[in-house]
This record gives sequence, structure tokens and C-alpha cells, in this order.
Amino acid sequence: MCLPLWQLILILKYKKYMKSILVIAASLLISVTAFAETDKINNKKGKETETVAFIENVNALQLTGSVVDEKNKETLAGATILVDGKKYYSDLDGNFSINDVIPGKYQMVVELISYEPVSLEIDLNKNQNLNISLLQK
Repeated sequence: MCLPLWQLILILKYKKYMKSILVIAASLLISVTAFAETDKINNKKGKETETVAFIENVNALQLTGSVVDEKNKETLAGATILVDGKKYYSDLDGNFSINDVIPGKYQMVVELISYEPVSLEIDLNKNQNLNISLLQK
């Protein structure tokens, strides 16, 4: 098989670049393959995580309630509700809602500026609605 003269000249002229081009092409091929394998691994891990999250949510409960002033029964907006170190806040109507709570015992603290904090221990085994009264200092 005989190559035309112009192809032979091109091959000889760019022969010094061929090694670099080959190395770049090989590196690119390896990178794409490695990226594809990493994506497959991440997808497998993601599916396991989704399954575990679904199983946990089957048993998850909801803790709701309202925070009011003990004397005049007015709702208290912006009260901090701490449940095992996680912060939640009451809305403008004094209501709060904590979703996806796993059944068990929890320490709960409700605080608001110029009010005495209230500490509760909650044994959560079903959805629960709490009415919490705070006494002004």
C-alpha cells in the first residue's frame, strides 16, 4: 500500500508531535473511564442511602405545638425550640412543626427573650401536639 507523497510529508513533518498527541489521547481516555467508574460507584451509594432514608421515614413521627404567654394566652412568635440540640422556631402564630422525628425520648427546651425557659422530656411514640406556656420574667 503506497501513500501519496503529501501524506508522507505530513507524517514526517508531524512525527515529533505524534508522541505527545498519543499521550494526551491515552490520558483523556483513562480520565473518562475513571470518571465513568466513579459515577457508577456514586450511583450505587446513592441508591443505598435512599433506601435507608426511606426505611427511617416509615417510622418517623411529627411533633407539633404552640407556644403561648402563660398569663394572657397570647401566641409567642420566634420562640426557640431545642430538641436534642437542634433548633426550631415558632412561626408568627406561635406554632411549630418538627417533621421526621424518630420515636424515642427527647430533651426539649423552649426559650424566648424575657421569658423563663421551659424544659420538657418527651417520650415520642406517636404524632404529638404540645401546648407550651412561657412565664414572663
